[in-house]
Amino acid sequence: MTRSSWFAFVGMVVFTMGTSIVTPLFPLYKHTFQMSNGTVTLLFATYTATVVPTMLLSGNLSDVLGRKRLILPGMATITAASLVFAFTTSLAMLFVGRVLQGLAIGMFLGVGTAFVVDHAKPDQRAKAAQLAGLGFRLGFGLGPGLAGLMAQYMSDPLHRPFKGHALLMIVGIGAILLAPETLKRRKGVKLALRVGVPEGQFRGFATFLAPAAFLMSFLDATLLSLTPLYMSDTLHVRNIALFGLVGFLVLAAGGITPLAFRGLDPRRAVMMGVCASTVFSLLVVAASAFNTAVLVIVAAGIIGFTNGLILQGATAICGIVVPIEERGKLVSALYMCAYSGTVPSVALGYLSRGVGLTTTMAVFSAVAAVIATFVMTIGRRNLPHVVPYRAVPDAAS
Repeated sequence: MTRSSWFAFVGMVVFTMGTSIVTPLFPLYKHTFQMSNGTVTLLFATYTATVVPTMLLSGNLSDVLGRKRLILPGMATITAASLVFAFTTSLAMLFVGRVLQGLAIGMFLGVGTAFVVDHAKPDQRAKAAQLAGLGFRLGFGLGPGLAGLMAQYMSDPLHRPFKGHALLMIVGIGAILLAPETLKRRKGVKLALRVGVPEGQFRGFATFLAPAAFLMSFLDATLLSLTPLYMSDTLHVRNIALFGLVGFLVLAAGGITPLAFRGLDPRRAVMMGVCASTVFSLLVVAASAFNTAVLVIVAAGIIGFTNGLILQGATAICGIVVPIEERGKLVSALYMCAYSGTVPSVALGYLSRGVGLTTTMAVFSAVAAVIATFVMTIGRRNLPHVVPYRAVPDAAS
């Protein structure tokens, strides 16, 4: 990998840490601000309302204006979000912080992934896409992992983790500034708000990649938002660091997946991840029957690892099926589908008020099974193989 790809990677890791710090703090927020389970999941998913339209816009803008014109404002916004959380004193401020995080993620994530891939040599782009997936998962995992430790063993647990991230963003912004722009501003090009799905592959994207990414995020969001409450209220866990450990495993374990499955066909990686993550979600339900949080922690690690297969395969496919000037739109489309998967977790949060967290977790596993079945039947037929993009030689050459 090139040095600039590594700079972009560092920026991505530091950036993504900021959005997941809230995960181990949900039980504290629930107690401090007298929140219901539904409100907690709504807080978790609030940023989806801003991330999806922002990501659609940013993917298109970055292909016209250049990557860093979107990445740097995104990094400034995530820093502002951490500062809001660092000094929050009300529930309203929590929601303001989540909205800012949604705007930041929307501006950065799809474009940031493309930025890592752009800097790679042509024959290394699939590997660069996997590196971007590693940064995506590693950063998200380190956020709750470190926040849980700080909240458990240091003072001011609701604010100190965010103050630390705001300071760390100095490193992230510096890394992005050291990486040169990869796309010059394209003057005279009319901006069209559309997703960059390759011609002739829309059905495959819509029925295979999109629902697989949706499932990955649905599993992540439910485990990250409801599991701390499930562990606290049902399994009677009081150690905040364990909530952070679950968040770390769910998100960071996928970072080592590309290393363990290097060279795996990306389509097969998606299918393996979809099936395995769904099956192991049953461990979370079983934790209540055995009255142990160990099964939740084990499930978090395995699902995090197998969700990494989904991300590995999906980002690799997006990195090789379109030219560089279309990559931002396609990657943004993938992440839009993924972030939409956070929405059902809100419904589960409100459902838990009526049926309890144990039954809600069973519903969660059943919904995952339905989505996985769709991917493995209809989606697999519509995307029988991956077609790499190859530029058509100029007739004049």
